[in-house]
Amino acid sequence: MLEPYTLIKLAHILLFVYWLGGDIGVFYSAYYVRDRSLSLEARQVALRILGWVDQIPRYCLVLMLPVGYSLARQVGVVRLPDVFFVLLWVIAALWLAMVWAIHRHAGTPLGEKLRSIDLGWRVVLVAGLAWDAWQGFQGRGHLLADWISIKFLLFALLISCGIMIRVRGRPLGAALRELFASGSTPELEARITGTFARTRPFVLGIWALLVIAAWVGLAKPEMGFTP
Repeated sequence: MLEPYTLIKLAHILLFVYWLGGDIGVFYSAYYVRDRSLSLEARQVALRILGWVDQIPRYCLVLMLPVGYSLARQVGVVRLPDVFFVLLWVIAALWLAMVWAIHRHAGTPLGEKLRSIDLGWRVVLVAGLAWDAWQGFQGRGHLLADWISIKFLLFALLISCGIMIRVRGRPLGAALRELFASGSTPELEARITGTFARTRPFVLGIWALLVIAAWVGLAKPEMGFTP
């Protein structure tokens, strides 16, 4: 019979796998979206595939927070009351629904409003995670080991990379709509290619940070920060 710890650890591992795997699929699909040698119809199909696959990493990011907290609790490296974990899962469920709604209503006023709310929430979350990590390194707060504080900091950096992808990739949506409505021009293709290039470092940053976070979870290094 599987114990709760085993099930939560399995979920945590699968989230890493599907997050990284989904991101690689998005990265590969983007090559065909910006390939001007393809027909517009083929590029539209590639964009639909990209949009669908991109939801997988988004869902994994949302679920990583409550699953990671629950696993840390099982290991004994966080100290929080039971009611917090119930609240955390409720927040995660609402956030997951919002991520789904943003995809469902993409390109509409509602979708754009939800996207803005989601972006603001991510900024707040980055600040909260970084603060928790700092408190943990100081021997205060609810994080009881250096390695879990490092993972919180890495998660904040992961979300920050996603924010930068969204900010630097903002012109892409309008450029693609213009492309599919009016056809290709050298200037439009340059905008599309340039936008993908500006976001690429942050995509690679996410991959690197995921690998580092996985290593920290396995090695559990203690850095001697806590007094």
